[in-house]
Amino acid sequence: MKVLTFIYSLILLLVSCHPEKGKELSSLLNVPTDTVELTTNGEKFTVDFTLGASILQLKNHEFAFLKDEFEKLKTKEDLMNFYKVQRPIFLPGYSSRWPDQRECIFVKVEYMLAQECFGQRCDSKFRMEVLQLVVDHQKGKLDDIKNRYSSPMGTLKTGVFLMGVILVKERKSSAKFIDAVNLQRALLYLSDDTYYCEDLNNLIIESSEKFLASN
Repeated sequence: MKVLTFIYSLILLLVSCHPEKGKELSSLLNVPTDTVELTTNGEKFTVDFTLGASILQLKNHEFAFLKDEFEKLKTKEDLMNFYKVQRPIFLPGYSSRWPDQRECIFVKVEYMLAQECFGQRCDSKFRMEVLQLVVDHQKGKLDDIKNRYSSPMGTLKTGVFLMGVILVKERKSSAKFIDAVNLQRALLYLSDDTYYCEDLNNLIIESSEKFLASN
């Protein structure tokens, strides 16, 4: 009788833990969304995840296709693989042509990856893979600006921010490649009034490449 009770209880447990068909549970953190204080390697940093609407404007331009695409992403690995296949090719012209659908994708996925990479359950291997991707994409954005005269300023800023988040989470190893002052600038870049800083962008790319080469 005890055996039957155990088997019955086990069946109930398996059924209750199994997600309904078409309703797979997401393991994405989607946090933080506010300002976070962080102490690492003996240094204090402030990381601003508040995402001012004046920079990203996602609240007013949440396209149906974006919702459909991102609802398919259930894990941080899904998110990274989705990011991997994106191509940094944007509408030519100035940012007055916002919203650019391609830029919306980059802005959102880079911000979400920053949230995932900031989390404690994210390991260094995942962060390094993402860092290599964002460096490649950031350089691709700059090529697009040069060759097609595009102006994807939103995603240039989220790219810098994502690299900064990874570098601060790996601060023990990255400290020799970027100083605390400029890293702090990257971590506050989304709320910075500066529309786009070429020097900071180039510095964070160079620092990330040196960090990647050392591992």
